[in-house]
Amino acid sequence: MPHPSRPSQLPATTAGWADLLEEVSRDQVRVLLDTGAGAQVVLVSASDLHALEQAARLARSCVVLTPRERQVLERVEAGGRAPAIAAELGLARGTVVQHLASARRKYGVRTSREAAARARQTAQLDGVQVAARPSAGGALG
Repeated sequence: MPHPSRPSQLPATTAGWADLLEEVSRDQVRVLLDTGAGAQVVLVSASDLHALEQAARLARSCVVLTPRERQVLERVEAGGRAPAIAAELGLARGTVVQHLASARRKYGVRTSREAAARARQTAQLDGVQVAARPSAGGALG
């Protein structure tokens, strides 16, 4: 069923609010409220909220990692830290840090270990091979 918005004044009475909330709960209407501070609040039914939460979970589960992000996360899973991973792969430490930050952002987690665990759960860590880049003059940048 379509969810029309209601561009009108807010109810002035408790009964008016009760009627409006009943319509929201029956999926008959969604209400967008503008706050005085410029923010917006949406009133939706519990079933709409559940559908939105499911869509968000699905979106998070559809994370696509680059081969290099997977390779770095495999090393984190094995207990590696950024400097050692950088040396092993012939990358700059900052590059490894960026790959880890990207993976954390994609999974919506705070730590690289959490990102590695999520990647393992979603079968993203299955022995991806990316050739190590030789470092210029043997130094890491």
